[in-house]
Amino acid sequence: MKTSAFVALLAASVVSAEVTWTFKQFDNGVEVPFTEGPETKFQSQAMAKIGEARKRNRLNGRAAGATVTSSNWCGAAVTGTGFTSVVGTWTVPKLTLRSGQSSSSEPALAQWVGIDGFSNSALIQGGTLSEIVGSSQENFAWTEMLPAALRQITLTVDTGDSITTNVTMTSTTSGTVSIINNTRGTSVVGTVSGGTRLSGASAEWILEDFESGSSLVPFAGFPTSTFTGSAVHSGTSVSPSTATLIDIVQNSELCSATLSGSSVSVKDS
Repeated sequence: MKTSAFVALLAASVVSAEVTWTFKQFDNGVEVPFTEGPETKFQSQAMAKIGEARKRNRLNGRAAGATVTSSNWCGAAVTGTGFTSVVGTWTVPKLTLRSGQSSSSEPALAQWVGIDGFSNSALIQGGTLSEIVGSSQENFAWTEMLPAALRQITLTVDTGDSITTNVTMTSTTSGTVSIINNTRGTSVVGTVSGGTRLSGASAEWILEDFESGSSLVPFAGFPTSTFTGSAVHSGTSVSPSTATLIDIVQNSELCSATLSGSSVSVKDS
């Protein structure tokens, strides 16, 4: 991420668009001093739905949830009422340039889990963001609660690292996000209040083409990536096995999702 894209480092308690975050950092379970990362030019958004997709059955021959298409989300969402937490584990992918892209356009993508955003404008989430910058790839961890922009957090993330993120809604206007780098044994826990009121109407496992300013960033190519995880619905743990699938379609289909038990796989189209 270019340093010029960021503002100066802020205190560990930050207010942005009425959203307040506080953070704690841990190294192998021991709390260590935390330095707040910079604000970014990026924002993850609620799903921009294009329509229902006429797709083949993609759950090992068994009936699955519907498939919808979106310009910015790819993955899966379980829907209903009473979702209070979601957890997901994934590997940070090695990005590639799509046909016609150049590294100067800084293609990118984000991976995350979250509560809400599938059918409403509220969203609490956390995950990793990866971007091609020049001849290298830069990755960072982040948290977000709409309507504020996403916040970079100072957790080292490298290509190939295993990441587990747990997002919990503690009230309609508060929650926690923990992001663990399993490869390094480090983690950050963020506590948030404020923002758009949450309803607990969905839980998601998503690979996203996010926004910079008011436009989607160039969507990078990626190897097939898999999320494993579960959500808590009315006090009961549920897997993504009957989730609604979401495919990214812009001028053409760029990403498709499939389900297998507790796993959500997203594939570059």
